[in-house]
Amino acid sequence: MRALIWRAPSAPWAGLRWSDVRAAYEAWALVLLGLGVALPVFLAPGWVSAPRLGDLALAAALPLVVLQWGRMGPASRAAGPAAALVLLVTVLIQAGRIGQALNVSDLAFWFRWLAAALVAPAAGAMMAAEAGRRRLFFAAVLAGSLFHLATYGLLALFGRDALQAVGLASPRAAFTSVAAHVRITTVAEHPNAAMAMIGLAVPAAVALIGGRWARRPLELGAAGVAAVGFLCTLSRGGLIAAAAAGLARAVVGRRWNAPASPLGVLLAVCLLSGGLIALQVTRVDVDLSRFAARFDLEQMDDNLQGRVATWTRTIDFVVDQPLGVGWSTADELGAFRALTVSHNGYLFMARTLGLGAALAALGLHLWSAARLDALTPLAVYLLAMMFSEDLAQGAGFVFLICLVAATAWRRPVAP
Repeated sequence: MRALIWRAPSAPWAGLRWSDVRAAYEAWALVLLGLGVALPVFLAPGWVSAPRLGDLALAAALPLVVLQWGRMGPASRAAGPAAALVLLVTVLIQAGRIGQALNVSDLAFWFRWLAAALVAPAAGAMMAAEAGRRRLFFAAVLAGSLFHLATYGLLALFGRDALQAVGLASPRAAFTSVAAHVRITTVAEHPNAAMAMIGLAVPAAVALIGGRWARRPLELGAAGVAAVGFLCTLSRGGLIAAAAAGLARAVVGRRWNAPASPLGVLLAVCLLSGGLIALQVTRVDVDLSRFAARFDLEQMDDNLQGRVATWTRTIDFVVDQPLGVGWSTADELGAFRALTVSHNGYLFMARTLGLGAALAALGLHLWSAARLDALTPLAVYLLAMMFSEDLAQGAGFVFLICLVAATAWRRPVAP
């Protein structure tokens, strides 16, 4: 008789527990943050100043601050609110001194920094405490780097207009020519910024794979991604930063007595040999002189002299305005409009956020790199890139700057 009694089917969410929902959201937020770092897709295709995937990731990850509050240590709990308060006071002082209301560009710039300062300690605490969460984030960064590199192939296949229609290319630039060398960019708008994001494949890969037997071939694959990125962008800074991250991983391995992997070395040799054979069979024509010219000593010396002049002008401006001037356009800077490009992320921070914020970030990044653990290659990569390019403006690298700074006081994390 009881079998004949009809029972209403249970709701699909009836068996869900809060802990499961919370874990799913935290994982989703980390994936979105990782993708946003390396793949700044336009959320409104065709609009030059459209919000990017990184902006969406920061907004969506803000609840992490509340969810992780009880799990964070005292330093992590204090870091986010303290940094956000300093930034908020800075923007109020700057707005009051200038005597003008903030425009949309100002609001977007400061939102990125305020949101990143709040989210980074929570995300960093998760990654430092749980290897699975850390690898999930780096897997997303690696996927973003690979897809960023793939946009160059898509550009050749479908053209810039098709990519713009779906937010994978900027209306601002796709092909640029510098000293008769063609340099390509899509979503990052500048080849140096594009290479910075593609090169993240190296620190992401070495953090993702840990000490497993497949480490060597995966490291070689990530190095190949960086090399192909250089072929597209001709950006030396990202290539050097990727090499520095790989060297840092070798030092970390020595620090933690990582075991050798003969099978991994064998697979790496096979992968490299296979790639060379494929180039020979397919008769790919590579103009090596085009790339070798980027390392010509005379050109590099001229480039360095130009950058030193830019750094000197920026330093003079920072000495005159130590509290920063916020997100200023070339017109607003007047005679100092050349300072919209600093070719140094820390100098750019000093010009926009103030000298104190720049020095604090530099000190924390150095401290983070000195930990010699699983997160050291990322810190080394960020340091190298920050010293070569203005990266303290896009949402992805703003978050990365805050993340490396927020994890500086972590306990050493085994690779």
